[in-house]
Amino acid sequence: MKFYPYKKACALLVTGALTTGAAVPALAAETKTAAPATAEESKTKAMTLKEIQELVVKNNRLKTTLTLNQEKVIAGLSAIDDGLKDLKDSQDKAAHARRDASASASQGQASIDHVLGKLGPAAGATDPLWGTITKGLLSGAVKTASGMETLVDNVADRQRDTLEDQQTELKNTKMDLNKTKEDWENESLAVTQLLVTKTVQVEKGVSLLTQKQSLLERVCRIEEKKQELGFSTGTDLSEKKLAVSEGVKELQSAKDGLTLLKRQLNDLMGREIDEELIITPPELTRTIEAAPAYSEELLKTATDKNYKLKTLRRDKQQAEADSKKNDRYDGQLKASRVDMQLADVSTEEEKVNIANDLKKKLDAINTAAAEYQNKKDANSKAKIEWEQQQKSAKLGLVSAVELQALELQYEQTEMELSAVAYAYDLAWEEYNMLMNGTTLDIYDVYKSKLS
Repeated sequence: MKFYPYKKACALLVTGALTTGAAVPALAAETKTAAPATAEESKTKAMTLKEIQELVVKNNRLKTTLTLNQEKVIAGLSAIDDGLKDLKDSQDKAAHARRDASASASQGQASIDHVLGKLGPAAGATDPLWGTITKGLLSGAVKTASGMETLVDNVADRQRDTLEDQQTELKNTKMDLNKTKEDWENESLAVTQLLVTKTVQVEKGVSLLTQKQSLLERVCRIEEKKQELGFSTGTDLSEKKLAVSEGVKELQSAKDGLTLLKRQLNDLMGREIDEELIITPPELTRTIEAAPAYSEELLKTATDKNYKLKTLRRDKQQAEADSKKNDRYDGQLKASRVDMQLADVSTEEEKVNIANDLKKKLDAINTAAAEYQNKKDANSKAKIEWEQQQKSAKLGLVSAVELQALELQYEQTEMELSAVAYAYDLAWEEYNMLMNGTTLDIYDVYKSKLS
């Protein structure tokens, strides 16, 4: 997996800070979309979350890699089947050779007895001796063929055990790959939602920073006029100029963060990474509600769906089967019994992890719900205050500069509201994936890099 350089931009707004980060694995498509052929085609259409998710599921490189690995495993299983067939053929040939030698020896011995019987007294002194030697040679040939059959059987049995062990391992790998592929299709939806909502937030932040920069420059120009008229000191003007300079850096840093986020999304969708991307902000439609109460029944559902527990049970069953094989050394049998114990310990540990993860997911939903409700209340209050300030401005009670600052403050409360709303929705998505047995390994990597 490749990583884009991690970059964090901290842009101080009117009442808070905007932080962006974009260092996440790019698991995108191998095939890129063709460049627009005409000016009409180059007009970028805004994409919805669903449209972006569909392209990510269809085109990401991880899916291609998993599919190729599946094909490789299937080829390996086919090769093992061929090897097992060859072993059986070798054993059949050895058995057939032994039977042919035995039949030939029996016929030869019968023929010698018949000839010697016909000769009777006329037989020379050496004829019975040569007959005995020939019978001995024929018997030796049978024993040699029988020994070869035994040797081939022994070698084949050992090779068969090795191939069957490899076959079992490949079958398990195939099941694991199928699960990983299924999980990634579910995870990719959440990863895309995470990146899209973060991108929308950062884009809104860039817009607010642009407005803030305009306000800072306006205030700086006013300060210059005040200094010309003798109503301001040089220190005041220097502070305003410094604020403008810092604002330029903050704005550029935020824009760079936004570029990285859009590159991540383009790469996941299989587009050129710098292709223009316009996103329609997802609607905030989820109703605020408390998470289910933690219970043993809820834990059982999560535990039953957990795939890692299934693999641990599978490992124990395999170790138990190995511990009962008669052709193993004592050390190997002991190692198999230890593997059984390790599987038991890991199983208990995983059950504890599932319980803790479930509690964390439930707490995260309730925390996000409380923050969402608080921001909704704060936004409603800010909206009323903003409407009152607009009326005051019309009456000349608020200056244009003050009104612009107040507008920025209100827009920031709206941005904060959408941020907690998206976080609340993702908290539910994480909970649902846990309850459905979907691993969150890749999703957690993205989330940690964006936090």
